[in-house]
Amino acid sequence: MKIFLLSLSLLSVAVCTCEKEHTDPVTHEMAKVRGYQNWYIDPGFRCGLFVPENYSGDKSYPLIIYLHGYSDTTTWDLNWYHDPVTTMDPCIVLTPKCPREEIYGWGNSYDPRTSPMMEKTLEMLDLVEKTFNLDRNRYYIYGTSMGGFGTYGAIQKNPEMFAAGYVLCGNGNINMASILSSLPFWIFHGSEDPVVPVQPTRDLYNAILENGGKTIRYTEYPGVAHNVWDYTRYETTLQTWLLAQRKGKVSGVPDGLNFISARNNETGKVNLLWEMPPETHAVSDKNVWYGRIYRNGAVIGEVYNNRNTFTDTTVVVNTSYSYQISAVNYYFLESGLSAPVSVDITR
Repeated sequence: MKIFLLSLSLLSVAVCTCEKEHTDPVTHEMAKVRGYQNWYIDPGFRCGLFVPENYSGDKSYPLIIYLHGYSDTTTWDLNWYHDPVTTMDPCIVLTPKCPREEIYGWGNSYDPRTSPMMEKTLEMLDLVEKTFNLDRNRYYIYGTSMGGFGTYGAIQKNPEMFAAGYVLCGNGNINMASILSSLPFWIFHGSEDPVVPVQPTRDLYNAILENGGKTIRYTEYPGVAHNVWDYTRYETTLQTWLLAQRKGKVSGVPDGLNFISARNNETGKVNLLWEMPPETHAVSDKNVWYGRIYRNGAVIGEVYNNRNTFTDTTVVVNTSYSYQISAVNYYFLESGLSAPVSVDITR
């Protein structure tokens, strides 16, 4: 009887604890969300909230925050809401909306103050943390244009919060280079952007490198204006790269790559071919993010893992070239170089 009463008592405690988690009417209602839903903290703040349909409190989930550009508030159909992400690595996603009349937008990394809309976003994050089981080592943030400025600002003011992030056509304060030097980060900008100048982005990237940054990547699209988003949609590794990052992860180098063939195609070009190992479902140190091509010891190109060929169009007749290739994994670590292959360019 004592054992039964003790068990009943423990069960009552468990039930009370469970009920206690839902005594707040706001989190109680939020806990019912599945799929995409607009959530209002007050009449002046709306935030998209996506919760996987198969959400279970028994596991923790990555969190993604997306900060949109000026007036571009459509976020109900992002890639994070569909396969393969929802099957392989489902995430909880926050997409706050900033009204046009909010002149401070998401804030930036030049102003030490947190903008009103970013304060509301952090308030929304607090509610989500109280409602759902989140993986605190896997918070990600990214933004476009105004949202890019906001992404830099959020990272600067909360340097320990995020595991990784990326920015499309936004500028960041060069003084935050030391913060970004220790954060996996990817920057995108168009070389002919008439809205947000590209030079501050170049300067920030170089400052990160000078600060010893090893987990930074910069992609500048030649001839592209402000509409960088029309090009990042073809970055086939972006989602996988972002979700691979985890705070505190210690990684090893990937296995190397080797050329299958390297030949002069008699049109003033050299065709290189190698074997690319298939991606595994769970990203590991062995997964190849991209191959790095060397000619006579200097890097001449990088090729993502959806391709296994490269054409060198800059060769000179009556010259010999030596080619090598390495593998870079999603954690920015590079394998050793392959054995060299030589190609003689003759008429």
